[in-house]
Amino acid sequence: MSALPVLPCFPCPHASACCRYGTTVTDEEGAAIRQHHGENLVYQTRWGEWRTRIRQGYCVFHAANRCALHDKPYYPAVCRGFPFTDAETGGPYLYDQTICPEFIGRRQSKGSNQVEGVEPVEDGRRSCNPG
Repeated sequence: MSALPVLPCFPCPHASACCRYGTTVTDEEGAAIRQHHGENLVYQTRWGEWRTRIRQGYCVFHAANRCALHDKPYYPAVCRGFPFTDAETGGPYLYDQTICPEFIGRRQSKGSNQVEGVEPVEDGRRSCNPG
């Protein structure tokens, strides 16, 4: 995996802004979440996409500025790759990266995973993905 910038996610200095939207989960992730956490925390949209629910303005798995799924094998691929990798295509995330306020005021070179002011990590994980 290519080097990705380290982001200051644990603890997040931006009140877990990316967690305000909930996330899409794969069928397998949705099944594991339902098995381990109950049926009501994810739902299937009318288009067949599985998503986490939102409560009090955050994903239901957000608590104390952390994700309850973060250390689980079914931690959503969308969350694992955001804001650099599109979980659906495996390519660069081409949408609004400023959902993560760490990107506000920073320039990202077009076509590059290098973000000004942050150091890359070679193991394919960001500081948002400790371990």
